[in-house]
Amino acid sequence: MSLSMRLAGLALRAAPRAFRTPEVVRRTAARRRRPSVPLTLRRLCRVREEVVAGFPVMTLTPRKPSGRELIYLHGGAYVFPLREAHWWIITALIRRTGATVTVPLYGLAPWHSVAEALPFVEAVHQAVARRAAGARVFLAGDSAGGGLALAHVIDRRNRSESQPQAVFLFAPWVDCTMSNPGIPVLERRDPMLDIPGLVYCAQLWARGLPLDSWQVSPINDTLAGLAPVYLFQGGRDLLLPDAERFAVKAAAASSPVELQVAPDGFHVYVAATFTPEARAALDGVARVVNGVE
Repeated sequence: MSLSMRLAGLALRAAPRAFRTPEVVRRTAARRRRPSVPLTLRRLCRVREEVVAGFPVMTLTPRKPSGRELIYLHGGAYVFPLREAHWWIITALIRRTGATVTVPLYGLAPWHSVAEALPFVEAVHQAVARRAAGARVFLAGDSAGGGLALAHVIDRRNRSESQPQAVFLFAPWVDCTMSNPGIPVLERRDPMLDIPGLVYCAQLWARGLPLDSWQVSPINDTLAGLAPVYLFQGGRDLLLPDAERFAVKAAAASSPVELQVAPDGFHVYVAATFTPEARAALDGVARVVNGVE
């Protein structure tokens, strides 16, 4: 483990835990607001905000675009808005690929649910595909956004729509039931996540759908016929056991899948873009997007 990763993990462990209980989740959600696009990113890109299917969408086009397109779905357990750390990931991806990044700001629970999010993300995908006019379209997401990204590609497969070129998932939440027996074991090592708050968020997001439905827990799909999926997971992230299970199941279904684990990485460690572990993961994404791999 690098020194910078170790220090980042210690800082996270000292910070307030947002998922300790449902009440803590509610209090934290009430305080959080979406941060504005950082000045460094505005200097790097032209920023456009529009409304698609009733929800805001941000498009960041580099001053020197490569012609590639990437849709990024942010995490936050489906209840928290996009945070500054998400801008760090997006900035790093743009600098490495020159891709135009589209960020759909899907409605959050408890006011919205997955039943609204899936058609919204599909509308955004269609708009990006029209704009791309044959260019390569990629999909990425972290944590809850990774779960939504998987549900989206499953939804497209079910409707015989084309798949993205590849899907990049940073610590995806693939099973909202939180029933994997390996999760409580890792919970003690995880500096960020707690089971009670996550289960509460999942119930809000499902809003009537079973927690084990593919829309909420995409690992319960067959996982056949999906685009190549690249997972980047931390070894101290309690979502690791389900990421491992997803990779095994997708491979058994003949869907291309690759899982990379940073042994001492925390949840969505790629947001710590100053660490060697995060840089290696982001460089790996760039090699795929840029057509090197």
